[in-house]
Amino acid sequence: FEALVSGSGITPRGTLDVILGGHDRGARICHRLAVSQSTLLQPAALHVIGAILMDIVPTKVQWDHVSNPAVAQSYFHWPLLANVDVAVKMLRAYGGARWVRDMHFRIGGNSEEGLRRLTADDAVDGVYAPLFEKEEALWSSCEDHAADAKPECDEQMEDQKLGREIEAWRDWIAPGVAYTSVPIGEGYGHYLPEEAPTHVAENILAFLKQYA
Repeated sequence: FEALVSGSGITPRGTLDVILGGHDRGARICHRLAVSQSTLLQPAALHVIGAILMDIVPTKVQWDHVSNPAVAQSYFHWPLLANVDVAVKMLRAYGGARWVRDMHFRIGGNSEEGLRRLTADDAVDGVYAPLFEKEEALWSSCEDHAADAKPECDEQMEDQKLGREIEAWRDWIAPGVAYTSVPIGEGYGHYLPEEAPTHVAENILAFLKQYA
């Protein structure tokens, strides 16, 4: 939030319309800012007019669906990493770099082109894998999922009670707000910006042009 404010160049005399966008954790932050903009953004004269949320459903919905065995199998890392103390020890024993490599290929797509892009410039072995050999990276990743499990789920339950919604995902959308769901198939997986950059860029630009 502070970065958004400091980077906006806002003056007390006007309000700046902003479009938020992100993938995975970044998308969840955008969701929270959009839903809570009256308390988080409007005091800083920022007004959210649109949001681009890539490859997420609301955090509470994600957790609710873990009760489905098939979903639990695919997203086993959510409950695992949310148990921080145990998870960090297990990842350390398994090997942080090995964990990252395995998870990249587990939740990435099966498109050969997408995989080539995902691993380009030694991104997995040269960047992500060494990073997860660091203790603080393991703790941060696990604490992130722990926050999803408790405080963020609690906040979203309160959102539903109070009708704090945005126009996305049917039950989480306020009436009268335009919403477009954009499926990206062709074997691409979770890492949409890396695996399918052209698709992502084209759809983002089309969305932004509505507000130009």
